[in-house]
Amino acid sequence: MVQHIVNDKPKPHQIRLTAPEIAALWSQYQSDTMAVCVYKYMLNIVKKQEVRPVLEFALRLAENHIVILKKYFQEEKFPTPQGFTDDDVNVNAPRLFSDEICLTYTYLMAVNGLTSYAGALATSIRQDVREYFTRCQTETMDLFNLTVPLLLEKGIVSKPPYIYPSETTEVIQTKRFMKGILGGERPLSCIEISHVFWDLKKMQLSKAFTMAFAQVSKSKEVGKFLWRGAEIYAKQIEVLESILSQNHLPQPKSEETEITNSTIPPFSDRLMMYHKALFGSTTIALFGTAVGSCQRADLVVHYARFMAEMTQYMSDGFKMMIENEWLEQPPLAEDREALATRR
Repeated sequence: MVQHIVNDKPKPHQIRLTAPEIAALWSQYQSDTMAVCVYKYMLNIVKKQEVRPVLEFALRLAENHIVILKKYFQEEKFPTPQGFTDDDVNVNAPRLFSDEICLTYTYLMAVNGLTSYAGALATSIRQDVREYFTRCQTETMDLFNLTVPLLLEKGIVSKPPYIYPSETTEVIQTKRFMKGILGGERPLSCIEISHVFWDLKKMQLSKAFTMAFAQVSKSKEVGKFLWRGAEIYAKQIEVLESILSQNHLPQPKSEETEITNSTIPPFSDRLMMYHKALFGSTTIALFGTAVGSCQRADLVVHYARFMAEMTQYMSDGFKMMIENEWLEQPPLAEDREALATRR
């Protein structure tokens, strides 16, 4: 806990945490307890010695975060969330993932972590919480910088497309700029290439993991739901790949072949459904950002449709998790009406 610097200032724990701060800490606890389960399993199946230190570092970060998060909940007298435990992982399950996809997963989860921690930092007020999320951001950047050189060395990472510089700067002069391949003619801008390529990369990983989870799920209902998600990703990936192809641009490498044929679950259905929800919420955020950034009309239409499809799918998933009592409730605001009418 950060010590007060000026005597007339209260110590951090004497200042109540705000709702956004509790939300960030609560959500991180869910994600990090899940990450501990995932990395414990991955470390039991990894074969390449050069990949092991990266996974160990990721596991160590998550375990250290959990210790700090528990202290926050205790000091603020909030119940410690259930999260995920050793009951949600079978580290002795057969190999489901290749070393390559374990490394790619860590890389992309670090990317997601950097975005999440930036958001948590931006919405936190208390000094010790800000310092904590700043440290999380720095640690995650270290993890990111640990994975990228290894991905490049192994030839695993798909490099984004290159574009050549124009001779002069230009301004948009006609409304035709907004039209796409279907309604006019304009190559993708560098901003649109960035969205399409990186969204594809993340969606390919999400699809591979969703297929893997469907393959090993114990419940027929869960397996059917997860396979539906893999099919949704497949259709959306096909659209984005065709857009790159029409513009004669390379596509990121698919991750599907990095999943084995094992049908023995390393994780509980509850953990896999939560992980799928995490993938889904991240995907929806990507689509929303793309809608606001892309200027070609066809891309905006595609991304808006993707977002609607994924939102409906996520809604169905939440209903299933509620029915199975798998969805932990975050802290709620006081129900003032219920308090006032309790007599």
